[in-house]
Amino acid sequence: MIQIYGAGVAGTYLYYLLAKKGIKANIFDTRKTPDCRCAWGFTYSEAKDLYSKIDLNLDDYILVKPKNLFVNDLVLKNKNVVIVDKLSLLSDLWSGLEFRESNSEIIVDATGAKRAFLPKIQNDRIMRTLQFLERHEKDENIFVYFERHGYAWAFPLGGEWHIGAGGAFENRLQEQIKKLREHFDFPEKESKCSCVGEVRMLPPSKCRPFVSGKVVGVGEAIGCVSGVGEGNVPALKSAEILSESLENLEIYEKKILGEFKWLEREQKFVDSALKGRPAYHLLPMIIAFESKRLFRHSIFDFLRVFI
Repeated sequence: MIQIYGAGVAGTYLYYLLAKKGIKANIFDTRKTPDCRCAWGFTYSEAKDLYSKIDLNLDDYILVKPKNLFVNDLVLKNKNVVIVDKLSLLSDLWSGLEFRESNSEIIVDATGAKRAFLPKIQNDRIMRTLQFLERHEKDENIFVYFERHGYAWAFPLGGEWHIGAGGAFENRLQEQIKKLREHFDFPEKESKCSCVGEVRMLPPSKCRPFVSGKVVGVGEAIGCVSGVGEGNVPALKSAEILSESLENLEIYEKKILGEFKWLEREQKFVDSALKGRPAYHLLPMIIAFESKRLFRHSIFDFLRVFI
């Protein structure tokens, strides 16, 4: 028996993957309903393929496929990012769940930034987020205002907009959102809801151990988040890798580190930038990789924004 804690993107996906394989698992979450929070953007081709393995059609949940990404004064063409109704997706997955706890041979920590069951990480780096849900009449593109220590965003949700910011300094989040509003003409409006959150910004190699006794981690709990805060597809992929490694957990860590070498590069660049010494030598590989899966851009585009 396997016990999964956390019914977010990674936990729910793992539960249904195991069910498809005939492996018994229980799942539990302290929340009564899934929350929207952030992370509405999915890498379409990867996410669609992964969700098809649990007989879920991602197309049923797509709200918008933005044409462009505006970053400060730069316009980039969207290649593969879709905005997904994550709340509806998780709600439908939850409808097939009955939360239970049991004594189990394996405990899966899918609790995200909380990392509630694995050992605490020394020198952990948790970024704070602040976000709102508002209504605006505006072309449905993605808007980002980037600064060295964080960024603010506006994602179209099919009539509503998810507006927020994340960064190294919690006391600067409101200021980042203000700059986004001024730069892209998003006047402050009454918010349907607001919330704060956390994102772990460390690469998998710095989130070890992934396996501790009978506890094993997936998703954000083990650093499966990109340098720009994208964690949905990495979370799904980590759950798939775990489902294939249950009979030999000793190889799980090795598989994760091998699969997510690209996360290591991105998080290493983030770390260097936060310290004021950007590792520009990493950019060619980072940009070549992300141009294939997210937005069409070049190293010159990146330097125009970053510098």
